[in-house]
Amino acid sequence: MHQEAVLGQFLRSRRQAARPAPEQLISSGARQVPGLRREEVAAKAGVSVDYYTRLEQGRKNAPSEEVLSAIALALGMSLVERQHLFDLARATRPLRRSSPAQSARPGLMNLMETIGDIPAVLHGRGTDILAVNEAARAVIADFYAKPSRERNIARWFFLDKESRIFEDWENVAAHVAGMLRLDFGRHPGDRRLQSLVAELNSQSSDFRRLWTLHYVAVDFPRRKLINHPAVGSLRFDMEEVSPKADRDQTLDIFMPRDTQTKSAVARLLASRRTGAAETASPALALPEQWE
Repeated sequence: MHQEAVLGQFLRSRRQAARPAPEQLISSGARQVPGLRREEVAAKAGVSVDYYTRLEQGRKNAPSEEVLSAIALALGMSLVERQHLFDLARATRPLRRSSPAQSARPGLMNLMETIGDIPAVLHGRGTDILAVNEAARAVIADFYAKPSRERNIARWFFLDKESRIFEDWENVAAHVAGMLRLDFGRHPGDRRLQSLVAELNSQSSDFRRLWTLHYVAVDFPRRKLINHPAVGSLRFDMEEVSPKADRDQTLDIFMPRDTQTKSAVARLLASRRTGAAETASPALALPEQWE
């Protein structure tokens, strides 16, 4: 699909989801569709209805930043939705560069080691898992024991029943799809990312439903509830660390919310460490780098 069409689809989804303020409404009979009408968005943004219609239909290339800002304001977009809109618009321009290969940032790896026995997952572009610490392997999933192509948050969430340990699975899954959607707009020429989205669309009805919403997200919900098969309910507060110099890498830290959770994590780690010997991996080297 051409990037202009993707931009148009995103605009249409945000217009249909928008809740019109009284001053935005144009009185012309009963409303037949949810959200705003095209003429209402155009009037608020200060562009012609024909211009905005061509944007939604994928027939207008490279709108200016001023026009994009006005449309984002008219549609009441959040900061992350506005960022995604600009990413999609930049991707319609002729000059494109392939995405660089991924490798875990040393600073984030050092931070992961510093936090010790608190579960942490480092993920990169396209929700690929770049590293996990031992606590995360004990509490969430042992990603190092999985085939390399399965070391991906989105693939794990939508194709592996193991991910259902999250009691608010639907909410977290929506954010996972939203993170992937954001990367999809940020890196439009990535064949690996396109292949992942195509695979998930073909194999997961949950992903197909969430993907059509055009929801975008930069992180997970702040509070997590995990129903672990060995120790029961675990409660965490999420902290995300993402360096300004690299929008593609985020370290997710699962902070125990209570002493019960902290004790349960310690028991899981102790059980893991006294179990069968296994080879430890300080970081995950992806066998197929992003192009």
